[in-house]
Amino acid sequence: MTATNPSCRLTALLAILAWWVMAHPYEGLWHDAVLYFGQTLLHSSAPGLSQDVFFSGGSQDRYSIYAHVMVPLYKHLGRIATHVGVLTGSWLLLIGAMLALLRRFDASEQIHLWGLLAFAVMSPTYGGGNVFRFGEAFVTARSFAEPLLLWSLVALLDGRRLAAVALQLLGLSFHPLMALPVISLSWCYLVETDRQWLWLLATLPAALVAALAGIPPWDGLLRTYDPYWWSLFETSADHLLIGNWSLDEQLTVLLDVAILIAVTRLRPKDAWTRLILAVVITTLAFIGLTILCVDFGRSVMLTQLQLWRAHWVAHLLAMTLTPWLLAKLWQLDGLWRASACALGLALMNSHFGMDHGKVTLPLWGLASLAAWRVRKPSRTVVWLACPCILLCTLGLIAYQLDAMLQQQGWQFPTAGWNDRFIEVAAIPVVAFAGFAALLRVCSKSRVGVWLALSLSALLLFTALTHWDQRSDLARTIESPSAHEHPFIAHLPAKASVYWPNQLAPVWGLLGHPSHFSQQQGAGVLFNRDTALIYGPRREAYRLIDEDRKSCRTGALMARDHVALAGCDMPSQGRLETLCQQADAPDFMALRGRLKPEPLATWQPPQRRDSPQTFALYACSQLTSKEP
Repeated sequence: MTATNPSCRLTALLAILAWWVMAHPYEGLWHDAVLYFGQTLLHSSAPGLSQDVFFSGGSQDRYSIYAHVMVPLYKHLGRIATHVGVLTGSWLLLIGAMLALLRRFDASEQIHLWGLLAFAVMSPTYGGGNVFRFGEAFVTARSFAEPLLLWSLVALLDGRRLAAVALQLLGLSFHPLMALPVISLSWCYLVETDRQWLWLLATLPAALVAALAGIPPWDGLLRTYDPYWWSLFETSADHLLIGNWSLDEQLTVLLDVAILIAVTRLRPKDAWTRLILAVVITTLAFIGLTILCVDFGRSVMLTQLQLWRAHWVAHLLAMTLTPWLLAKLWQLDGLWRASACALGLALMNSHFGMDHGKVTLPLWGLASLAAWRVRKPSRTVVWLACPCILLCTLGLIAYQLDAMLQQQGWQFPTAGWNDRFIEVAAIPVVAFAGFAALLRVCSKSRVGVWLALSLSALLLFTALTHWDQRSDLARTIESPSAHEHPFIAHLPAKASVYWPNQLAPVWGLLGHPSHFSQQQGAGVLFNRDTALIYGPRREAYRLIDEDRKSCRTGALMARDHVALAGCDMPSQGRLETLCQQADAPDFMALRGRLKPEPLATWQPPQRRDSPQTFALYACSQLTSKEP
């Protein structure tokens, strides 16, 4: 493909969009999206949510304009149109920002396109606990902040400092925790250019003065978590502590940093090199501060700032720049090709979860060390090393692919060949091979150009038609019926509802406070009052949650769909014990029937799931004595 062929360029961009969509299926309201959804409802259609555990002690949304932006969008567009519109805009801005960054990184259009493809299909997971990803397939404040912050780096590289500051301040207004690392690395970048920027360090004593004066949130600098608050935080959000990260997750950080350092060693010293060094310094400094001041020091403010999130920029850039690094290593003499193969193996292992990181990462290090030390290895050694490593890579991919297809086969027995095709096509090696084939076809002739363009368009169409992977319940929450939900007529104002393992339907369909959901524990980090409410309730539901976990473990091992579906239904004995407590829920929405007659039943419209019936009960029905 040549840079002057607009048809081939369009083919490549359509294919990249297709692979992005395949790698980011839409599952609706889940994860953090539920909490941000609740914040928006609190400021609009459901002010009664102020009594919910997550909001009653105060919420971190006071530091974000997200809800205030979403309220008018919900009002004029509706929920699903707003979510899809915001997500689409965020993704296009993200891809545009990465393309702009890559154009400033290298003049080759091939590097731009391959970098974008890597950005689309390589693992976006950063941090610990397999929780956070860049470019997530659901709407949160990060959907606004990430593109703004990446575009600020474009402005920074161009020397447009005022534009960079404006974009970072706007990103800060949406998500301070995501913006802080970018602001810090921007300062490091400026210091590398001009030491006069060190004067900003003089502002640090001002934060200490504010802390001593008790001005929030700076007062948190001198506060530490008390034992009870810390124990609740540690058990409800353990992924925020680096000491709780698995070795594989820690090795992922090491791999990203190693990739970025390798890039700086193989390219001229320019603005991009300084930016990468600033990213590395910020990432290592922030993770070091987290270990020192959070894992050991238990500082309230530094824990809440989640400084380890600096990893998001490092991981994003490392994944995007891997095609360039692989190409550079392959072009070098000696054993550097073996180093490129070892890096490819480490990257594939990282994509699938870093299970073999203790082997793959040292292998890349040893191959690189050998390439650096052995100037003129024999051709036999080179040609033996590369095929052996490539065979290991193919074996790893085949093993993971087989496990993935088996898992999908039993979880979604009705899935067709097209669903399995999309699952396989989103694997990086498959995507890279398909992309290379498209570019080769496009470069052959005029017929090849139109064939490649047609295939890319077909690929994008297929991806879009299978993008919506929401459950029937999730669809109903995002597109609620115009008629009042049948449960609402039985719910007095401010009544609390327990919907096992669900938070979004209580907020989104009923507009009432949830009595308990593990997701509400996210507020424990930011507010001690929330912890004092959440802690006793979590203990009240402990046996119910343990039963569910045990049930799911057995059902997953036996691959029993019926048993798995029943795990969300607590036993009547557990519910009777719950309802006898002083702090019991007012009502319960259950996927199943109890002995008493339910107050109401409801079925979400069926589209892809098995039929579901939910029944509403009052706790008083389980505590009243039968004559």
